[in-house]
Amino acid sequence: MAAQKKPTVAEYLAAQIALSGKSQADIAREIGYERSNVVNMIKQGKLKLPITKVGQFATALGVDPVHLLRLTMAEYMPETMAAVEEIMGRTLLTQSELRILEVTRKAAAGREVRLDREQERQLTEIIREAAKASR
Repeated sequence: MAAQKKPTVAEYLAAQIALSGKSQADIAREIGYERSNVVNMIKQGKLKLPITKVGQFATALGVDPVHLLRLTMAEYMPETMAAVEEIMGRTLLTQSELRILEVTRKAAAGREVRLDREQERQLTEIIREAAKASR
């Protein structure tokens, strides 16, 4: 099974803006831009999403800020992202990812979980379906 391509920041934002039901003008105001053309340019990939605006964009769109930050840094500054994760000793986790870990730990009841290939495949399918449903 081929790995799915990660969306670009522009693709992700365009999809989330469409799902939000908000106008670009409303989003621009919430983020602190006077004109909606900046939002449009970011959405089209003509302008990079400023790292300093990731949190405000996430709030305006109702998305996880860690996910948007990770996506943005991985695309625009992959070396910096790798350095941050190396220093932290782990990847940045979204609230949803933390929840999946909590469910796993609760279900394991203190035991170590080792998945065989078939179990890994099944878990991968469950997560893919959950991701599709949350678009």
